[in-house]
Amino acid sequence: MRPLSPEGSEVLRRICAAHAALPFPVDKADRLRPQNLCRAEHKLAIAELLDAGVLELRQKVWGERLYQIPAEKLPLIQQSFFPYEPQSAADSQIRITAEAGPGLAADLFRALLYTGREGLPLTGKGSIHKKNLSRLAEQLSFRGEQLIGLSVSPALDGPYPLHAAVAIDLMLALGLIERAGTAYSLQPAVLEKWLRLGEDRMNTILYESVLNRYGNARPAEQHLRVLISAPLFVPGEWFVLQEVLEWMTASGLAAAGPGGGSLEAASLSWLQGLASFGWCETGELRSGAPCFRWTAAKPQLSSGAPQALLLQDEDASMLMVQPDFEVLVPPGVPYTVRWTLACCAELRQWEGMWVFRLTREKFAAAADLGLAADEIISWLNRLAAGGLPQGVKQSLEQWARGMGRTVLAEVIVLACRHAEDAEVIAGHPRLQQSLSRLGPLHFAVSPGEVARVRQELAAAGMAPPRLIEGQQDADTPRIPLYLGKEDAAADVYKAPDSGPDCRLYGAGAEFHPGTSVSPESMEELLPGVAGVPAMWSRDWRVYHTTTAQKIMEQAVEWGIRVQIVLGDERVDLIPERITRNPWRVSGYILRAGENDAEEAKLSAADWKEMKLMIPAGCRNSSSA
Repeated sequence: MRPLSPEGSEVLRRICAAHAALPFPVDKADRLRPQNLCRAEHKLAIAELLDAGVLELRQKVWGERLYQIPAEKLPLIQQSFFPYEPQSAADSQIRITAEAGPGLAADLFRALLYTGREGLPLTGKGSIHKKNLSRLAEQLSFRGEQLIGLSVSPALDGPYPLHAAVAIDLMLALGLIERAGTAYSLQPAVLEKWLRLGEDRMNTILYESVLNRYGNARPAEQHLRVLISAPLFVPGEWFVLQEVLEWMTASGLAAAGPGGGSLEAASLSWLQGLASFGWCETGELRSGAPCFRWTAAKPQLSSGAPQALLLQDEDASMLMVQPDFEVLVPPGVPYTVRWTLACCAELRQWEGMWVFRLTREKFAAAADLGLAADEIISWLNRLAAGGLPQGVKQSLEQWARGMGRTVLAEVIVLACRHAEDAEVIAGHPRLQQSLSRLGPLHFAVSPGEVARVRQELAAAGMAPPRLIEGQQDADTPRIPLYLGKEDAAADVYKAPDSGPDCRLYGAGAEFHPGTSVSPESMEELLPGVAGVPAMWSRDWRVYHTTTAQKIMEQAVEWGIRVQIVLGDERVDLIPERITRNPWRVSGYILRAGENDAEEAKLSAADWKEMKLMIPAGCRNSSSA
């Protein structure tokens, strides 16, 4: 984060505390203005934050404009203004109330594998068939009741079980599946980039997606979610939840009062949801106080900068193939290897060390997908520590001998309605190499010759229709294969921008990028400045009562400060409002060397000399 002016820093600190990374209306920004800043100075501070990229202007489709701290910038901003050093719990007798699940990356892998094998076809009403949805839900280790505090958005209160809805929503958000025709289907190119990520990077992307998409949309709860993600919350150490919440209240990140109990309950539910994803565990001290600890799989929030993609070498990934056909996959083996294994073996265990089992059925299914049997055997032998056991290798070779001895092939058939036309075509001199006669009225078209046959038949006045009968787009699930693609281009995986197609229900307010509101000239910030006497802001003068009132009213209209002499002291006055009969100006006095503003109500007779104070940012803009 680049250095900000003291005024910009204070405004950003107040916005962070009050709103976290949630959007708020532009016309509400003045409520957070420090007393020692006039309205014009506050607008300049906002413009500085927009220019620095730590604040964004967003616009809803119906025109409402909102400010928002970018979600990826919140961790750094929060840490800069509200540093916190948590103390781990000293109590060694802690009862675990929610254990960590196998991990969201593993659950998502199984959901993607199911989608590739079985597909997620849609009904005429656009919802997923219940049978497929039920089978998808069976692939997940977490359940809906564990996610009640994780996802409370009405957007996910749809026709699907919550845990299945979250899995589909995440696959859509990450661009791994798309709705195509009458089904949700895998996106092979995106999936390959995803599978080539290390599990740590997967966890980071998944965690940031969960942070940004789910959870209560209240600033205090968002602050809690980001705060406990900080590196000082070390994995393996227990932390007392109430201590964190008390610090947040004392720091102004959470409101004091009766709402603290609901914040604790919501925070605990959130942590239990994270536990189901394998990132943390919850427990209770002997006193009954809730606590939590991160697991070794704790994600690290990124700074928003592009992350380098570290390709993993499949040759360095050693599998352990047992004589009983089990394949043990240690942690750290690339997910591309696991994906290929899942195409030719049955996944039995996916927590800690993954366990697959080679079966004849799965081996044959891999051949149906296009994996040649000898390629599978060679690949397994190369990655297996010490090579394949002799008995396993012989069995695989025996299975392979029973596969591929016959092939069903699709051919394009040219059909004639009349025998006379068939005889003409059979004798056509330029079609002898393109057609093979199958019967009196039918010919097989050689591969790659369709265009040539169509051209020659058109010249002879017998052109067939452009549409080939029987060929149509099908929503058939297809598992993409990555065997032998270790040297594929190292494109960095990048999650798509959030939009209506990147979520399950398309819920939530849709935004369009707003335009910068940074003032470009004095006239924009101080309208009518050309018609105001220059001496009002240039010289110290004593003015007639009527003129002094006009100057002060102009300052209120522009939202700028006025320097006045009270007694023998020069002070700054930030005028806020004017009342009449009798005439009075109300505002705040700032004395030299003091930080606190003093509320005041003055008449024009209460001061002597005066001078309008044009903010420095306005002068610079006008002379640029």
